[in-house]
Amino acid sequence: MSTSQYGPPNAFQQQDQRPVTMGELRWYMEGMRHARLATVFGVLSIFSLGILFGPLAIGRAKKAEAFGVPAPEGRVLGWVGIGLFILGTVFFVGYMALIFSVVGSLSDPGRMSA
Repeated sequence: MSTSQYGPPNAFQQQDQRPVTMGELRWYMEGMRHARLATVFGVLSIFSLGILFGPLAIGRAKKAEAFGVPAPEGRVLGWVGIGLFILGTVFFVGYMALIFSVVGSLSDPGRMSA
């Protein structure tokens, strides 16, 4: 086996890349932490209080992007959670208005007509 047949021993290493410093690695890991939290908050905003967890997800996604880590999942899930919360609130208010209008239109069986 000659090295010319399979290439140099470090054939898979990029020649133009420099090693990553510890500061850059910490910076990236901090951005990844914010991106992960944005996704968790986004999922929580869909299945529970969207008005609480949605803005948290969007804020964490912005922090992750400030560290140079893209976090579109957290941002999208946060907005979906907020939208679902608003939609659920509108349906709840409409349902209550319908119930109150039906109850108000019923005749009172205990009242005697004079």
